[in-house]
Parts: sequence; C-alpha cells; structure tokens
Amino acid sequence: MRSMFAPGANGRLVLVPRLLGGDSYLAFLSCQMRFHAGAWERDRSGGGNRQWVSHLRNLMDIMVGLSTNNSLGFLMRSMRVSHNALLLCSLLLQPLLLQAEDAAEESTPPWYQFEVLVFERIAPGAGSTEGWPDDPGRPDPSNATGFSKGDPLKGGKPVAFRALPAEERSLSGAWGQMRRSRNYRPLYHVAWRQPVDHPDKAKQIYFSLLPADGGRASDFNPPKLEGVLKLSIKRYLHLDADIVLHRPAAATDPRVDEGNYGFAPRFRHYRMQHSRRMRSGKLHYIDHPVIGLLAVAERYVPPEPEPVVTPVPVPTIVPTDKLTPAPPQGQ
Repeated sequence: MRSMFAPGANGRLVLVPRLLGGDSYLAFLSCQMRFHAGAWERDRSGGGNRQWVSHLRNLMDIMVGLSTNNSLGFLMRSMRVSHNALLLCSLLLQPLLLQAEDAAEESTPPWYQFEVLVFERIAPGAGSTEGWPDDPGRPDPSNATGFSKGDPLKGGKPVAFRALPAEERSLSGAWGQMRRSRNYRPLYHVAWRQPVDHPDKAKQIYFSLLPADGGRASDFNPPKLEGVLKLSIKRYLHLDADIVLHRPAAATDPRVDEGNYGFAPRFRHYRMQHSRRMRSGKLHYIDHPVIGLLAVAERYVPPEPEPVVTPVPVPTIVPTDKLTPAPPQGQ
C-alpha cells in the first residue's frame, strides 16, 4: 500500500496511507498543493522548510508534469488559471454536449407496439342524420407499407410492421363483446411493432378487407374497408387515421331519383379522417357516426442480443506412459 504526506495540526507533514483512488486521490493532491502554495507565498523570503518544499515539487511533478526548477508561486498561479479556464470551458460546452446526446438519441427512433380495432355501428339509424357525399375520396396507399405475416422476431430482433399473433393482443375481449352486440360489428383487428419517427419521416401503413361480395377489389367493387394509419412522434406520440367504409347501398336508396337516370349508386361511402395525440399505455377511442376505432400504444424495448460465447479450446493431455521416447542424440 502506497503512502503520502499530509499537513498535521502543527504544520508538520504526517505520513498518510493512500486509500483514495481516481478522482478522489487527485482532489486530495490538489488540496495539498493549495496548502503548500499558501505556505510558500507567506514564507517566500524566508527559505522555508526544505522537507515540504521538496514534497511540493514532487506533487507538482505528478500533477502537471512540469520542471521543478520553475518558481512555485508562478506554477501555482498558472495552474489556478488553467483550472479556471477548464472549468469555464466545461460549463460553456455542457449545453452543446447535451444537445449532441439528444441528437444521438433522436437519431435512433424509439420502438412502440400498437394495436387498433376498427368497427362499424349497425344500430338502427346510425349515420342517417348526416349528409354523406357520394364520392368522399379514398386513402392514398402509394407511399404506404403493409402488414406482413410471420415470426415477429428475426435473429432476436423485432420485425417492423409484422402482425402479432392473437396472444399478444390486448383488445381481443373488446372484439368478442362487439361480436355479441346488436349495435356494433368489429371489422379489423391488428397489432404490430414499429420504430416511430418524426412526422416528416414516418411511414404510412395501408390495410384493407375484401369487397362485400367476396370478389376482387376494383374501382367498381371497392373493398369493404380500407385505410391508412401513420404513427409519428415529435414532442408527443400522434396517430393519423384515414379510413373509408364502403357499404352496399340499400334497394330503397333515396338517391335513385337524384338525376342518376333511374339507377342508384351501388355503394355508400363513409370516410373518417382523424388525428389524435396518444399517451403510452392508454386506450384511445376515435368516434364517428358510422365508424369507430380503438387504439392503444405501448413503448417497446427490443430484446438485447444474446452474447456470443466462444468455446475455450481444451488442451489434450497425453499420458506420459504413451509418449514415444526421443532417440538419443548422435544416433
């Protein structure tokens, strides 16, 4: 164990074991330097005690790596100026360092697990008091991705926009209740994980159902339900939903006498466009006269990859009795 000198009550040096390490030990050395520097300034003209002067020179060699031939007072003032300059620089650079840390965190989008349940209202008179346009438009899926099927993890890492199995959904109970209800009919239920980016970089997700007649979707036979979802984060988490429900028109549709030459449109179109600020872990309900949406978001932490364990080769031990003796030299 190494030792060092410390000033005693009478000003003499006392041998103290070095029990401190790292920054604490450096701070202790700095205190010693301040003590001896003050004594040197007070006794500059008197010569002083050679023992503590010699020890002070050793301390300064350790701390600053300077020559011991310089004036101690000048060295101490130089060290004090350097210390103050470093402290000022650290205070000035701290906001920049914090901004750099925030930028590094923002460069990696956080992962969330989302779940949505879309349903329609089937109660008598639902949406009948609203004026619905014949062509409200449709969501644009050109720049959107879709949900994929398969294992949600690949190589221990989550797969973005991969539909999760039923056991990882939390709204299955609400789906069952709506199926037994006379006022609601569940249409679409999905859960997935994805990294959430800034609104300018966030990806849209497109989903759709088969047409009401089970045929192939087209402009004249639209899917029963289609929509685009976008999850983004800026200061808060946001959900943008654009969903259209295409219902077959009733035979008694009043639009038959509105200049359609005796033919009523085949479908009624109900569009819901909504933006909602979300809170993690809270169930959100988006209301509409005909369409409804339940949504929940949870922060997801991807699992850490398992460390790769490299097997240590075991040396082969050969019994000494099986070793072949070396031939004598010179034979």
